[in-house]
Amino acid sequence: MEDPVQEIRGVVKGLVAARNASEQKYCMQKYFAPDASFDHVLCTVASGPNSRDNGVLPIYQWLRVISRSDIEVFHVGFDQHANKLFLEAVQTLRPNFPVVRDVVAKDARIVVALQLQRGADGKFYIKSQQDLYAPQVLPFGIVPGGETVTMLIKKIAALNCVVFVAIAQILFGLWKPGKDPLGSHLKSK
Repeated sequence: MEDPVQEIRGVVKGLVAARNASEQKYCMQKYFAPDASFDHVLCTVASGPNSRDNGVLPIYQWLRVISRSDIEVFHVGFDQHANKLFLEAVQTLRPNFPVVRDVVAKDARIVVALQLQRGADGKFYIKSQQDLYAPQVLPFGIVPGGETVTMLIKKIAALNCVVFVAIAQILFGLWKPGKDPLGSHLKSK
């Protein structure tokens, strides 16, 4: 990529919503470093010789086998000093099974962190990809009611934090805010 911020939407579409396997492979080989790594909540590929073609590409291919996906990138941020590209997107997953194909479609919000590196040609290549999903996003397609159960567990965990911090503050005086206004401890006397 010569201009990652402008080009990344096309790269993402070329990988997730490719018309055929050849187009998807071309896109992968054009924009990913040969030793690229991939980290996802359900799978990971370590960087190594040919990890792009023997690890990352098969993951994208499997996604297309099981799902007719589409994706829309909403926000892109680029840290030029660290060569990191961040994007926020919504991926629509439609199972590739005849009975449910036209009935089930789920939107999954995803944040992707891409580590870029410059090649000998001066262009940017994706060295690593990290996909960040909220935990409740993934169970929806695997277990009926999974999203609801996951959200319930997260709410119970948050309630536990409220209870435990109250106990720590009341019984032991730990991490208890004082009556001083915010920042008053910074004022010199």
